[in-house]
Amino acid sequence: MSLYKAAAQASSRLSLSAIATVLMLAACTEAEAPRERPTDFIPPEGTLVEEHIPVRMRDGIRLDTDIYLPPGGETPVPTVLIRTPYSSEMGRGSEGFKAQLIEAGYAVVEQHERGRYFSEGEFTMIPNPVEDGLDTFDWITAQPWSNGAIGTYGCSSSAENQLKLASRNHPAHKAMIARSAGVGVAEAGPFSEQGNFWRGGVWQQGWFNYFYEEMQQPWPKLPADLDDVAWQRAAASFSVDNDGDAREQDFYDGIRMYLPMADMAVAGDGAVTDFEEYIARGPVHPDWDDNRLTDEDAAAIRVPGFWAEALYDISARATAAAFQTASEANRAAGVDNQYIILTNGPHCGFGREEAETTIGDRPLGDARLDYDAQSIAFFDHYLKGSGPAPEFAPVQAYMAGENEWQAFDTLPDPSVVPAGDDALVFTLTSGGSANTLDGDGVLAVEAAQGDSDSFVYDPTNPVISHGGEISGMGTDQEDGSFDQREIEAREDVLVYTSEVLTEDLPVFGFAHAQLFVSSDAPDTDFTVKIVDVAPDGTAWNIADTILRMRYRDGLETPVFMEDGEVYEISPPPMLVANTFQKGHRVRVEISSSNFPSYARSLNTAADPYTSTEFAVATNTVHHGGATPSRIILPLAGE
Repeated sequence: MSLYKAAAQASSRLSLSAIATVLMLAACTEAEAPRERPTDFIPPEGTLVEEHIPVRMRDGIRLDTDIYLPPGGETPVPTVLIRTPYSSEMGRGSEGFKAQLIEAGYAVVEQHERGRYFSEGEFTMIPNPVEDGLDTFDWITAQPWSNGAIGTYGCSSSAENQLKLASRNHPAHKAMIARSAGVGVAEAGPFSEQGNFWRGGVWQQGWFNYFYEEMQQPWPKLPADLDDVAWQRAAASFSVDNDGDAREQDFYDGIRMYLPMADMAVAGDGAVTDFEEYIARGPVHPDWDDNRLTDEDAAAIRVPGFWAEALYDISARATAAAFQTASEANRAAGVDNQYIILTNGPHCGFGREEAETTIGDRPLGDARLDYDAQSIAFFDHYLKGSGPAPEFAPVQAYMAGENEWQAFDTLPDPSVVPAGDDALVFTLTSGGSANTLDGDGVLAVEAAQGDSDSFVYDPTNPVISHGGEISGMGTDQEDGSFDQREIEAREDVLVYTSEVLTEDLPVFGFAHAQLFVSSDAPDTDFTVKIVDVAPDGTAWNIADTILRMRYRDGLETPVFMEDGEVYEISPPPMLVANTFQKGHRVRVEISSSNFPSYARSLNTAADPYTSTEFAVATNTVHHGGATPSRIILPLAGE
């Protein structure tokens, strides 16, 4: 017997035909008094609601699932599935859009991932997205209210669980909308970030807060021997609130330098979590591919996709690369069905832009975009077949500096270094003293004479991150764009600045750094940051990257440095959508730390995550002549 029953806000106002339709859908369980809906999501009046349905997966695990059918009772209808580790009652910024979907005639199915809230099983980051997703698709298409067409939707984890699933091309999976989905990507193009945990072979330490707090939250567990009817009734009897006590940021100030880093969570009185396992895996391990997208997966996607990424979000560049792979694969197959929005914003900030938007301290002007209207139009076309093909461009990007949305036909391939008319190449040069903002470092458009700049990197005194893509681990940490001049006053930061621009310089795509470096240590890091310098001297960070030298020849086999040897390196590219305006200057910072966004190199050949030993290194950037260190900026097309 089906467990489906009708419940509705303002149920007395439902039409008889609607009630009759619901009764035909399935047999009812015992009548219950309508429960008060969560205050942050009120479905449209007349919505038919069924909560806490235990949907069984192939291994017998039951996942807690809610259904919202559109008012009027007309079925069958297309479905939008949202799979989430977040509380339906707490929300994740999608409540308004869920209501719009219901009003537009879609069934909305929201399901908690394994191990979250009342769902059974063990929670890990992106738990079982393929099998659980496919099983849920099969369950939905078997329901009498389903017309067999399913779209998926969500941001953050609710997007990340869509990517690997989309590569399986279930016949009912007609469309996906995935926003800020980087943890769902293992490898894409030149990026091997393994879910945004690694970059250039370096652990992205700003993640630590998530493991220490979110991954340790307790979740209720219903008795496993309850039958499905009793299970649903029990789940309906409780209201779950994950209002745990978050650590104050000064707590992270105190532990972020702890060594060995692998014991940081336990040293902070925390339980063992996935943090320890992920650190132990390193940047290359077969388990990274289990639940995450690879290049092969991205090329296999035939599900129409509407992606969105924010450039001050840790997930942007790898996910954009996966989009580019999926887009090119579909175009090669004669289908143009992949779309992406790139905004200069934070994680899952889509739709929160204002008439006077800022990212960090940087003003961006009116960055508003009607994401919901575009998303409804996208679903209408691919799920209902009732609307035209999307009228928006395949690539929409908000160009900071110019502060305008621009449309592009394609996103450049991050694996290809732009050249010719598609690029502007800046060569690093100096008189040998590029240290600090007051040094003599220059970004030149012509070839330079050979020289070098050196600095001392001490792991006990790292360059502290100021803005960027992730905001964890400290009272001084916030994502976004901020004035970098305090950082540029350090002796261990090399600063190279262009002449004042005589015309606007629109840059869109993936910027590449090609450096010639050396060190007296067997291992160290080199960091790169692109900066937009305003006429008043304000230095806005645009993008950054890093490379651990032991991984310069690839992540699979570490190779250590020899003192006196010069090495050519190419850190992972940087995703940029910025117009350097007339009167501004382009700047590049080079150092060996950007902490705690990235974990510190200890400058030794030991494992940097289990070792407590460190050394001070003298690191050198060579430029000009036979060692032309340079930055290649991708020019925005017309």
